[in-house]
Amino acid sequence: MTIEQTRIYPINTGWLKTDHGTYMFFKGDAGRKVDLPVLCYYVDTGEHKIMVDTGLPDAERATKYHHSCDKKGELESPDALRKMGVDPDEIDICIFTHLHWDHVHNMKAFKNARYICTPTELTMAVNPLPLYYRSYEASILGIEAPFLGCQFELVEGVTEIVPGVSVFPTPGHSVGHQAVQVETTAGSIVLAGDAIFVGRNMEPREEEHWRYWVPQRFINTLEGWKSVEEIDRRADYILGAHDPAVLEHPVYPFEGMKLRKKREVIPGLPFYTGGL
Repeated sequence: MTIEQTRIYPINTGWLKTDHGTYMFFKGDAGRKVDLPVLCYYVDTGEHKIMVDTGLPDAERATKYHHSCDKKGELESPDALRKMGVDPDEIDICIFTHLHWDHVHNMKAFKNARYICTPTELTMAVNPLPLYYRSYEASILGIEAPFLGCQFELVEGVTEIVPGVSVFPTPGHSVGHQAVQVETTAGSIVLAGDAIFVGRNMEPREEEHWRYWVPQRFINTLEGWKSVEEIDRRADYILGAHDPAVLEHPVYPFEGMKLRKKREVIPGLPFYTGGL
């Protein structure tokens, strides 16, 4: 593997209608509905073919149990790969940022892959807090979660998965959430999962003196904020799982890609974890 070969391809598996204030932004505009894509990523290092998350179920299931869903002609992740000329059987690793319903469907289509998540996330997924039955598609709802029956490779903390691809903890949105860091010719690209929803989450809300306008949808707001700071510290570029702006480019890195300023100090907008 060489960094020169590594490419990241976003795959949009459909669109969900979510709330600006109860999901996307802390103290946002509650009641305003916004359409967001549900993205997973195909990472080709030249030596390894990796999926980061595997996307949505069909629209009927998504709408019945979760959020109003419109596939809008988008393909499920295995079919999207085939359209790109990649056989799902070629995928050798599936890294899961977390095991919520919109990140794990179709995972069994990648039958030759190692499935990787954190032990904390798996423990919650198989025995979820009742408030999160729907997030993990608990059997009490009369459905079966896609990950049932699968064997996972459990990783904890900062871990190299293959050369140039590593994971690091980003709890908050879920108890065992992790982000994926991919080294490329343009620098470190972080696949943030749901630690953020859109790029605006990384930007300040100056009227409140917040360094970041973080999402509302956290199981632990303190850990979620710290995870955003950790992403800020590591990432030359950030790809979220629900950011429409990601779809402006079919592959990353791309020519002329502008890198972000890591952990930029803005007077009057403090970081919380000063040691990072």
